[in-house]
Amino acid sequence: MFLAVAFFISIQISKEFHSKVLYLSDAVKIGILNLNNNFSNIITRYFNQVQQIKNLTNALADKEKLQYSYDALKIEHDTLLQALESKPSAMQIILTRMISYVEINNYTKVWLEQKDALQQKENTIFGLIIQNKAAGIATMQNGRLLGYLNGNEKCSYSVTIGDKKAPGVAKHDLNKGFVVDYIPLYPKIEVGEQVQTSGFDEIFYPGVLVGIVESVEEQQGYQIARVKPSIEGANTFYWLVNIDSQKAELALEENTKSKMEESKIFNFSTQD
Repeated sequence: MFLAVAFFISIQISKEFHSKVLYLSDAVKIGILNLNNNFSNIITRYFNQVQQIKNLTNALADKEKLQYSYDALKIEHDTLLQALESKPSAMQIILTRMISYVEINNYTKVWLEQKDALQQKENTIFGLIIQNKAAGIATMQNGRLLGYLNGNEKCSYSVTIGDKKAPGVAKHDLNKGFVVDYIPLYPKIEVGEQVQTSGFDEIFYPGVLVGIVESVEEQQGYQIARVKPSIEGANTFYWLVNIDSQKAELALEENTKSKMEESKIFNFSTQD
């Protein structure tokens, strides 16, 4: 009994020590990334101030143009929702970055920087996008943000194919690679058709590009399409998509705060 108790206590202590080492390792990696980014920003600001001001001015003009279009579309969208007596799903999009790979020689599984807003999202599945293209999914595990990129066996989400919006599930097949499975037999899928997220599973919003159909075959009562993904390999930064239909009011408040912060960023009169 003494040996059993001693063994149990040693395992618990080892787990706690391992967890602290992981958190310390992440903190060191994030610190190095921040130092590198700050150093690069200082050099960029010093040598490229004129070009930066020009770029920011053009970006501000483009932003104002997009803001007007967004406001018009939002009014139309709200009017349609009111007519349908429907409430929108809340959506939060947060910028995160890759810290490191989880395993050696596995480039589809990565650790991502954790954000404070995600601490209470242990059971949530997030969508990962870059340049409005689907890169994979992410989830919280023991307080750490773990990303499964396209091609990982644990990465799957709902998609549609082509103009006819044939439904299916994007996933990894051991023999075929990245595929869309469980597609109904009709309509027939054609090579070259685009695969986009459907939004049905509330991981991504609809219309995010996933890839292009390379080949199609029929199996027992359904079609399976081999897909060339639009994003291959790991990237430094990702946008983390969090869709929660229960928190529309909170998202509205966060979007309002975000607009206020944007106005501060593009207010050149307050810059030194």
